[in-house]
Amino acid sequence: MPARSKVVKIALPIIILLASLGIFAGLLQSKPTKPAVDQEETVWRVAVTQVNPSQRRPTLPLYGRIETPRSSKLRAAITADVREVKAKEGDFVSGGQLLVQLDEREAKLELAQRQADLEEIQALIASEKVRHRRDLKALEHEKALLELSRRALERAKTLEQRKLTPRSALDEAQQAAERQALELNTRLLAIDDHQARLAQLEARQLRAQALLVQAKLDLDRTQISSPYTGRIASVAIAAGDRVQAGNDLLEIYDTDALEVRAQIPSGYVGQIRKALAQNEQLQATGTVNGTPLTFLLDRLAGRVEKGSGGVDGLLKLEEAGHTLPLGNFVELQLQLPPVENVVALPFEAIYGLDRVYKLVEGRMRAVAVERIGEYQNQEGQIRVLVKSPQLHQDDRVITTQLPNAMEGLRVETVAG
Repeated sequence: MPARSKVVKIALPIIILLASLGIFAGLLQSKPTKPAVDQEETVWRVAVTQVNPSQRRPTLPLYGRIETPRSSKLRAAITADVREVKAKEGDFVSGGQLLVQLDEREAKLELAQRQADLEEIQALIASEKVRHRRDLKALEHEKALLELSRRALERAKTLEQRKLTPRSALDEAQQAAERQALELNTRLLAIDDHQARLAQLEARQLRAQALLVQAKLDLDRTQISSPYTGRIASVAIAAGDRVQAGNDLLEIYDTDALEVRAQIPSGYVGQIRKALAQNEQLQATGTVNGTPLTFLLDRLAGRVEKGSGGVDGLLKLEEAGHTLPLGNFVELQLQLPPVENVVALPFEAIYGLDRVYKLVEGRMRAVAVERIGEYQNQEGQIRVLVKSPQLHQDDRVITTQLPNAMEGLRVETVAG
């Protein structure tokens, strides 16, 4: 009996626990259930525009600065004092206009000295020619005198042999003949050396003439004139300054050679390079200091700067004569070659860089597009031009920016 009582004590709690679990499960199954409520899908209201693919000439916004390939630093060519500065920074000057006058007194003195040196050489040349003519005339007399001296020597030898004259007379006759022969040789040497002396003098004359020309040039360089019509960018000297050869005087740039340097994004470089190779004129318009101006894309830069996102384009003013300051910031609209089957959309239609959404059966459908450029419509509004094989005539593109835009999002149109 004690063992049976022990089994009952152990089994009874287990039986009670199992019974409780069964009752709890029954209660759960008999619990009343709430009817399911269907959640209504949110519909977003958007504006749309109809697609009309056509040929359009896109524009590309460019931002650059005015520069010029013709900018000259005028420097002193001689050492002199500055007498007068006739131009100020910012002045417009014409070609040949006097800009700086240097003191010309030193240059005039140098010119007078060079002129005197040349005249001295010319006098020496004339003297050499006269001397040569005199030597030629004297040569005949020297030859005759030598012949007479030799005859006198022969007579003295004959008389000395006959014991009709002393030995000293023979010696004197021989000395006279030798002396006359030496004088003739000296005369012949002078005649032979004439061409060498004349060539030396003529070389000195050429050098003197060159120095004279240099002196005249230095005198002319006391006047510094404008090499072309342009504008003074800077002035480095003032009246009374002493300048050395090579010192900067002023800087001038050609106002007829102004151009704008602007970076063209790499995505457009290919079609622009192709258009230039086909001699197609690409025009750009902009406003500088309130003046509307037209530029033509002249060329692309020969190198790409490190870290840049494109190639610099150089645009020339279509009409010369505008007085634009160097370094002035310019915003331009460059007309690109016409493109077929492009769509003009407002900027709000673009998601990211290359995605738009079409409205198809009340839902958004993503379309990848290629940005071609910009376009200004007849109302003056700027539109972005895109191209995609998935955009067709009368397709409706969503032009409302939704923060939660995604493929398949339900939308409905509103007037816009």
